[in-house]
Amino acid sequence: MSYPDFSHLTPESTLDVLPSYDYKVPATTLTRDVMEYMKNNADVPGMMIMDGDEVIGSIGRQRFESHMQQVYSSEIYPKRPIQILVEVLKAEKLQMPAATRIVDAALAALERPRSLVFEPVVVEFPDGQLRLVDCLIVLLAQVTILKKFLAV
Repeated sequence: MSYPDFSHLTPESTLDVLPSYDYKVPATTLTRDVMEYMKNNADVPGMMIMDGDEVIGSIGRQRFESHMQQVYSSEIYPKRPIQILVEVLKAEKLQMPAATRIVDAALAALERPRSLVFEPVVVEFPDGQLRLVDCLIVLLAQVTILKKFLAV
């Protein structure tokens, strides 16, 4: 997997410059439909689960796939709404404005409970649009900024 070039970033760069994804599913969507979408869209870092216009949770790809590989998960969840996984996984969300500095978003991501550290970040743009940013991308951008500005 190749990553974007972050060499243009500065300590003031914000989340809106990072690659983001618009995968939202209503809470009533069957889990098998989410499984199929994730299978066919390998770059998508996860999903936002919606109740109307509100994000009730987000689940990252790795966490979703890991849970679905557990014993009996493939029989229990596919025919049920994705909302059940939100409840089972306690799928909290880290939602931040698009104008949040990358350095602040990276810190906020790392301050989450260990099991949630690498879950995607929900980014809210000024027009109200919600998009997902892969936490790995946030952290790679942060490291690039640090490396660039701490270099001697």
